[in-house]
Formats: sequence, structure tokens, C-alpha cells
Amino acid sequence: MGTIRKTISLPEQIAKRLDWEAKRRNTSVSAIVTELVQQHPAKLPYAGLIDDDEQMSQNIEHFLARVGS
Repeated sequence: MGTIRKTISLPEQIAKRLDWEAKRRNTSVSAIVTELVQQHPAKLPYAGLIDDDEQMSQNIEHFLARVGS
């Protein structure tokens, strides 16, 4: 599987915790974020629900409302 580079903004304390944990584990922040997302997918609404064009994924609430009607 390929990788995609993302730029995110985090509260300062969260960024510091991630940097500290990455250093402690001798790994990257990306590896830690990936691990956390894989461990807790249910906490990410709609994660992996649709593998389609971006527009559809951005409008998931609209599409689910139409399907549920």
C-alpha cells in the first residue's frame, strides 16, 4: 500500500506528546498516528466506509440521508 503525505494542525501539547513518544519509541510521528488510527477505527466516523471519489466521501451525511429515506 502506498502512502499519502498529510499536513495537520495539532494543539501544542498534543504535538509535544507525539514528538516525545516518537523519540521514546525511536520511530516516526507518522508511525504512531497510523498505529492509533488502526487501533481505534470506530472512533473515526465513516472511516473506510466509502472508497470512492472525494466529493462523495465529503458529502457522506447527504448520501446516507438519501439511502435511509
